[in-house]
Amino acid sequence: MASVFQLPANVEAERTVLGSMMLSKDAAAVALGALEEEDFSNIDPRNRLIFHAMIELNTSGRPIDTNTVLDELISLKFDKEVSNEYLLELLNTVITPENVDDYIDMVHEQAVLRDYLLAMKDIQEEYAKGVPAIGEFIEQSNDKITQIAQRRSVKGMKSAGEVANAVGARIQQSSTSDVRGLLGVDSGYRSLNEFTHGWQKGDFIILAARPSVGKTALGLNFAFNAAAKSNCTVAFFSLEMSAEKIMERLIASRSSVSNERIMQGYANAQEKVKIQNAIEEIGRTSIFFDDSPDSKLGDIISKATKLKAQHEDLGLIIIDYLGRIRVSDRPSMDQRQQEVSYVSGSLKQLARSLKVPVICLAQLNRDVEKNSGDKRPQLSNLRESGSLEQDADVVMLLYRADYYTDLGISVESKKKFGQQKEEEQEQPEARKTSSDVSEVSLTIAKNRNGRTGEVKLIFQKNFSRFCDPTRDYENRQAEVEASFRRNQGS
Repeated sequence: MASVFQLPANVEAERTVLGSMMLSKDAAAVALGALEEEDFSNIDPRNRLIFHAMIELNTSGRPIDTNTVLDELISLKFDKEVSNEYLLELLNTVITPENVDDYIDMVHEQAVLRDYLLAMKDIQEEYAKGVPAIGEFIEQSNDKITQIAQRRSVKGMKSAGEVANAVGARIQQSSTSDVRGLLGVDSGYRSLNEFTHGWQKGDFIILAARPSVGKTALGLNFAFNAAAKSNCTVAFFSLEMSAEKIMERLIASRSSVSNERIMQGYANAQEKVKIQNAIEEIGRTSIFFDDSPDSKLGDIISKATKLKAQHEDLGLIIIDYLGRIRVSDRPSMDQRQQEVSYVSGSLKQLARSLKVPVICLAQLNRDVEKNSGDKRPQLSNLRESGSLEQDADVVMLLYRADYYTDLGISVESKKKFGQQKEEEQEQPEARKTSSDVSEVSLTIAKNRNGRTGEVKLIFQKNFSRFCDPTRDYENRQAEVEASFRRNQGS
């Protein structure tokens, strides 16, 4: 005979919470803010009825004790199920109401487990009906699980004291940090950190640019800097490039040997040493790459959540890029804006539920070409910009002047005279200089954490590397120029 499966519950913890609430006003306030009626199991239905009565008392502004609870149970016609003797029995389960937080956590954990198990049961029943499209089934299943995690991550309101102490701890950490003012994960760029104070937990961040401007390279730089400087785990989701191609760029960035020389086998003995040192340096970091080209939103959320469970120090998630994230197997063009809105909202929820900053790369639309003057991007140039602008905590717009020029001839002029191929109009390549170095502007167009403004960076295209424009850069650039001349002669 098959055993009957019973959903998990901690009845003793439920009783202790209820007893504490009748003994202490403070305990009652904490429990009412942290728990819901459904958090109490059906193993002993009396507990849920009592908590319901307590909710009613609190709503009407009446105190919670054995007498008022009994009166409310009578008023609700629950007195046949719950006796006065049982209420007194609950009081005897309490050693001290000051420990109510621990018992609330126990009740909460069992409620989460029940929700997960019931969701899995629903998923199995849905599967038994027949699955028209496996991709949609997996997506819907992941959504159910994710919704439970997000709903259950909120454990009630926080007191001013709790919040103040948490902020105080962060301020103290910042004051003792090697980088003053850094409250979050290090971007690796002093000028950018001055605006953001580092990548903040729970923030959803957009890095947008036109194609081929360097957003993937900058995203990779962010990933390495976070792992190396903040000593945290980083997740990098690439929906466009393989992990091997990404690693080639990262090795070029860390070795100061161009990607072309690395892959074509032109590296000399000295450069081979640099390449090996870069490989070892990267190998010491905790960066995890996912290069599944067909990853959907649910896949990303599921993998990120699993990585967080395995690595509590997960400090940054980077997704390259928004335009390739799909919700279903059969996206329709007229629903794309709604899909983007759903994706951005879900990634924002992911950042908050995991308490990890999420940087999502995005493309600017062609309307940026219509901007007056030097065609600097604006928030309105984000594709499907409404939801992105609303959901994002930080929006950064990457701009390179040489993206639009070739020896003084603008892209717009070349279009006019038919001198540019159609594909180049969509993705014009930046023209190489003798040193293949560009000054770029990173506009902080939106920032919930501080001020907006412009950050100047130097982009070394050969190495897929961004640098702060400091004296350190100038010294490094002299080395790059010398290396370039040597390579030209070899």
